[in-house]
Amino acid sequence: MAKKIIGYTSGVFDMFHVGHLNILKRAKANCDYLIVAVCSDELAYKLKGKWPVIPCKDRIEILRSICYVDEVVIETTSDKLEAWEQYRYDILFKGDDAKKKPIYQKYEEELSRRGAIVMYFPYTKDISSSKVRTKRRGNMEINKEKCMSLYFAFRYIGDNNLQFSEKMIHREHQLYPLEGRDLIKTAEDIDCSIRKTLGEIDLSKCAVALSAGMDSAILASYMPRGTKVYTARCVAESAVDETLQAQKYCDAYGLEHVIVDVTWDDYLKAMDELAEWDGSPIVPNEPQAYMLAKKMCEDGKETLIYGDMADIVFGGMDRLLSRDWKFDEWVERYTFLDAKKILKNPCDISYIYEQYRENNDGIDYVRFIQEVYALSSGEAYTCGFSKTGIQYVDPYEKMWMAEPLDIKRIRNGESKYLLRELFKMRYPDLEVPEKLPMSRPADEWLKGWTGPERPEFKPGCITGLTGEQKLLVFSMERFLNILDRYENE
Repeated sequence: MAKKIIGYTSGVFDMFHVGHLNILKRAKANCDYLIVAVCSDELAYKLKGKWPVIPCKDRIEILRSICYVDEVVIETTSDKLEAWEQYRYDILFKGDDAKKKPIYQKYEEELSRRGAIVMYFPYTKDISSSKVRTKRRGNMEINKEKCMSLYFAFRYIGDNNLQFSEKMIHREHQLYPLEGRDLIKTAEDIDCSIRKTLGEIDLSKCAVALSAGMDSAILASYMPRGTKVYTARCVAESAVDETLQAQKYCDAYGLEHVIVDVTWDDYLKAMDELAEWDGSPIVPNEPQAYMLAKKMCEDGKETLIYGDMADIVFGGMDRLLSRDWKFDEWVERYTFLDAKKILKNPCDISYIYEQYRENNDGIDYVRFIQEVYALSSGEAYTCGFSKTGIQYVDPYEKMWMAEPLDIKRIRNGESKYLLRELFKMRYPDLEVPEKLPMSRPADEWLKGWTGPERPEFKPGCITGLTGEQKLLVFSMERFLNILDRYENE
C-alpha cells in the first residue's frame, strides 16, 4: 500500500480570497492529506506588524469548510521544523516569494535530511489580503500628491485611507493594543514585564538588535550567555560608530557581538527592495534594520528582539517634551520637511495635526508622540523585519505608564527616568548612555547628488536641506520610479 503523502502549509488567511483558495487547491493536488496551520492573532501581529481583521477562531472555521483542507491547526510559532516534528509532513507548501529568503533555504536543507521537501507555488496575480482590505474601505483615496506631502512631513504616509496607487498597496504598522499592555509604575515593573515577554519565547533561537543606547542594552542583559547580538555600522568617514559602546554591554553579559557594516551601495539596494515591499518610500533607518534582520536570518535566528517603543512609552523624546507647545509652534517644530518647499503640487496635511488641537491654540503633543510618532518609528523597523520573514518582538510595546509621564523630571534631564533606574540595576559599573538617533552619514553619502529630476519636484528644491532631509527626497524619487514601472505593467 502506497504511503499517504502529508502536506503542510501555513498562513494568516485573513480576508480569505481566491489567492488563498488557489494555494490550497494546488497543495491538495500534490498530497493525500493537507494540514493547514492558521497563524494565531498574536503570531500574525509579530509577523506582519498588524492585527488580523478576522479573529483566529473565525479564520479556522472558514478553512475547515474548504473541501481541499483535511485538518486545521493553530500556528503559534513560525518554525517549520518544529511543525515537522509535530506533524511529520512530507511536503511544505509555500508561496514563491519565500524562495529567496534565507530561512526557507535553511528549511529546504533541513527538511531534505528528514525526507521532506519544500514546494513553492506562484501567488495569484494582483490579489492579497491587503488589497482586499483596501477595496473594502469605502473612503479609500488614491492620491499620489497627498501621500508625498504626508511622507515628507511625517516620514511615513500617516493615513491608512490613502494610497499612492491601486497597483502598490503600502504596508501599515499597527500599535499594540493598550488593553493588552502591562501597567508600569516602577523600574521593577519594567523588569517583570520584560521577563514575562521573553519567557514566552525560545531564547535559543533569538537575536538582539543592539545599539549604543540603553533601551536595547537593557533587553540584551536578559539574554542567555553566548547569544548573538547585532549592531549596524555605517561605512563612511563621518559615521557615528556605536559598536564600541555596544561591545561594553556584550562584555558585561558574555554576549557574542556581530557587527553588520552598511555601505551606501548596501543602502541603495535595500532602499529599492524595501520600497517595492512596503508600497511606499522607505523610512530612513529602515535599510539598516532590514540588513540586521537579513544577517540574523542567515545565521539561523528566528526571532529578533528590539527596543523601539521605549522612547514613546517612557518619555525619551526629551526635545519634543521640552516645553508646552502652541499649535502652530508644534506644527513647525515637528514637520520634518515642508512639502510646499519641495513639490510643485503639495497638498494640505494639516488635518493630521488638527486631531490633536486643544483650546484653539494648544495641542496634545504627548498623545501626538504616542500615536503619530509611534507609528512612524514602528514602521521604520517592522516593514524591514517582515520582508525577511523573521519574527520580531519589542517588549516595550507591551508596556504603558500607569500614571502620566513626569514631565518635570524629563525637562530636568531625566528622560526615560524609569529605564535609567533599570539600566543602573542591570549595568551597575557603566554610566547611563545618552540618547543617540540611529546613525546615517547622509550628508557624506549624498554630497554629490544635485537633486531630483522628476517633474513632481521644484527645481533646486534640495538647496539648504540637511542630509537627512535630502535622503527623504532621494528616497521619494527612487520610489516614484518604481511606481511608474508598476503603473506601466
